[in-house]
Amino acid sequence: MNTDHPVEREAGGVHRPYFIMELKLLPWQELLISAVMMLVLILVVVHFNVPNPNMILIAGLVVSAAIFGYNGGLLAGGLMLLYSMYFFSTDHNFISYTPLNLEKLIVILIGITVVLLFVCELKRSSMRAFNEIDELTRKLKEDNILLKELSLNDALTGIRNRLALRHDFNSYIGKDLYVVMLDVDNFKEINDQYGHEQGDRILRVTGRNLADQFGQEHCYRYGGDEFLAILPNAGETALRSQIKSVFELSPPLDKSKPDICAGYSVGYATGHVADDYDLRRLFTIADERMYTAKRAGKNQIEGSSAPA
Repeated sequence: MNTDHPVEREAGGVHRPYFIMELKLLPWQELLISAVMMLVLILVVVHFNVPNPNMILIAGLVVSAAIFGYNGGLLAGGLMLLYSMYFFSTDHNFISYTPLNLEKLIVILIGITVVLLFVCELKRSSMRAFNEIDELTRKLKEDNILLKELSLNDALTGIRNRLALRHDFNSYIGKDLYVVMLDVDNFKEINDQYGHEQGDRILRVTGRNLADQFGQEHCYRYGGDEFLAILPNAGETALRSQIKSVFELSPPLDKSKPDICAGYSVGYATGHVADDYDLRRLFTIADERMYTAKRAGKNQIEGSSAPA
């Protein structure tokens, strides 16, 4: 048998015990519930002529303060004090008291005050702690989402990386696809002659142009200067047109010489992907055709619309 306290799971993932959770009630509703509860308890102690009614009424005060804080606690404490004044006053006139009963009433007032302060401050502290935990949980979720995005995106180009490719593999199964491999021609020489800063700029612009043409969710930085795009089969004519647009937007090797631009070697393959093996086979074929384009003189496109 499960004897755990019932709990409520908040949106932030924190378990809030029912007896200290913050009920979503209007102030007048809290006052009404507290008043009804205390009046019911008072009727019970009167009807059954309970010899020590404050033992029961203090329970009502604790519950009201624990659930509604000062709003319900003050009302419950006030009703408990009024009943005590009635109970201990001479002829129940609320005014006259014997010295002994007056001392009892003062003790009850002190007890109500101490209980009210203790329970309400405990509730306030508990709710503050839960709110802080909720805020920390929310921030942790945001950080985790950001961390996941960072782990799946290439830091330099902003497009997806090899980890993202492995993550996306299953989404390509069962589809007719084009796989495009693109490599920046003479990239090592570009770095040697123009510097790594210019090389990084060329990679960034290339990644952005690929994402603009094919959609960022379909583009990956596959290696150092090698890029991959996995696309739904929309026809070879449309594909070659998009690839040519990437060629036309190729960045200059040096900003001071805008007429000398980076070149690309591209290979592509198409086919139906029934499983992981089929997709990897398309990678291999597209990669081979890309190297065929390089051997043919670079800055070329090599591919076929025939299913591989």
